[in-house]
Amino acid sequence: SSAAQTVPRPPNRLVPPSTTAVMASRFSVWPAFGSPTPVRATMRIDRPSNALALLATGALLAGCGSVTQLHVDDHSTQIVSARAVHRFGPGPGGGGLELELSSLRGRGGQALNAFETATLGAQSITGPARLQHTARVQHAQLVYNQLLFAGRPVELEWFAGAAWVQTAWQSTSANAADPRLTNKADWVGPAGGALGRLRLAPWLALELRYSAAIDASRGGGNTSRNATELALAFKPAPALSLRAGLGESRSWLHPELASTELSVRVRGPFLNLGLEF
Repeated sequence: SSAAQTVPRPPNRLVPPSTTAVMASRFSVWPAFGSPTPVRATMRIDRPSNALALLATGALLAGCGSVTQLHVDDHSTQIVSARAVHRFGPGPGGGGLELELSSLRGRGGQALNAFETATLGAQSITGPARLQHTARVQHAQLVYNQLLFAGRPVELEWFAGAAWVQTAWQSTSANAADPRLTNKADWVGPAGGALGRLRLAPWLALELRYSAAIDASRGGGNTSRNATELALAFKPAPALSLRAGLGESRSWLHPELASTELSVRVRGPFLNLGLEF
């Protein structure tokens, strides 16, 4: 047999330019099972994969389901309360019995996304919808109060007992066809807290007070209340105190016949009338 001869390449001026078809043929793929016919590589745009379709469906359904909480966050409401303390001993310090009463009202708005549902009792509202909430929280507590370091520049009080809290709630939708959501519930539970007092003058003091109550019968954290006060206390008479400053009250209620928790947060000017005898 004769040896294979190499054919010389013609000059560049005689070689035609490469076409798209020629370039694509260089990327032909030979089948794995020895078929002599090459399969030309092609570019194609497939439809979105099933995985992408599932992700899109999941994103659509992400807003579905029940709203876990309806909430009021009001920063312009005045907080008013009254306290009366009866000391057991003849002096200004020692133990005593304290009764406190307070009432506040808060308003706020909340948007429901598409397919979200808020439920109170037998009534439900499904989004999209814009809700306006009105909440009223009334509170009373009877506690044992212990005054420490009476008459000194810094005084401390701690107290523990029981509290009663009532929450009245109403939600109105901007959609006229939606029902009105209402709820009214009260509960009783243990309460306690502490107060620090810095005397600036015999008739003027700076006070910081924190109190909290919880409904242990409903499983703890679902239903509770707490309040924080920073105020100047003015004593025009030995048995009378007037307090003014800033306060915050927070309460949570999980109604027994509803799947939606109610949350009320109110911050604003604080006024208190105090009696001690």
